[in-house]
Amino acid sequence: MNIKQLIIFKYFVEEQNENVVAAKLNITQPTVTFHLKNLNSTYGVDLYYKKGKHFKLTQPGELLYRNANKVLNLIQETNELMTDFEQSTRGILKIGASHAPVYSLLPNAFRKYMNDYPNVELSLTVETAPVITEKVKNRDVEIGIISEKGLNEPDINVKRLFENPIMLAMDKSHPLAKQNDISITEILEYPFIIHSSGSTRESINEWQRDNFIDLQIQMQSNNLSSILETIRDSKFLSLISQSAIQYQDNIIAKSLPNPPASRYISLIYRSDRYMTPLIQHFVSLVYKV
Repeated sequence: MNIKQLIIFKYFVEEQNENVVAAKLNITQPTVTFHLKNLNSTYGVDLYYKKGKHFKLTQPGELLYRNANKVLNLIQETNELMTDFEQSTRGILKIGASHAPVYSLLPNAFRKYMNDYPNVELSLTVETAPVITEKVKNRDVEIGIISEKGLNEPDINVKRLFENPIMLAMDKSHPLAKQNDISITEILEYPFIIHSSGSTRESINEWQRDNFIDLQIQMQSNNLSSILETIRDSKFLSLISQSAIQYQDNIIAKSLPNPPASRYISLIYRSDRYMTPLIQHFVSLVYKV
């Protein structure tokens, strides 16, 4: 097995077509077939089989595909680090973020960073906190900024930036908007639009379980913007991270009675990742913001 074979196998799995792989890599289709056959014979097992018009991976094939991605990402990371040492600059800084920090501290950090490093492109991936954690682990992104309440993953360093509790969110015209202390009984009178997944949903489920309640859930979404726009000018309520609400016009936040465990906006990265000066500068900007 060599790097070229890993690249060919990765593209073959993703494209499901030897001709497309050949065109992407600027090689011939027989060359693609040759290397795929060599991989099968090298390991003495079938890595894939044809099912209809598509190819399906066997268990060994799935393992090879996952590890091929890790190896190729590590090679790319190493090449970028060498470029850093040579030029003190890099083309792309890959950042992963969950939804809450994207609506709060990150825009200011991005603007400042792009002013300081105009030749560096920021590549932002926005997903739920569990997805971003996996991307950090797999080296798909270099650092992550997520909402978490006790992340404990091997090989992942967690640096907490600030507390970010779950709040009761509503339009400023909502009947509960003028009340300072809102009871659970009053909350249960209204329908909810809530997150369908991620760390926020985990906190919502925890709050329901600890208080022995079932919310009137009328809509679920994994998109924060859609939740905010749906509760705007309505009687719907939601449960949203404090940092995601503070810059929203006409949306206000109230403290929850008997709230769930504390949550935080945190910086995460692999413990074995070399923190280049460019990454360190971005991290320092996040801390300042």
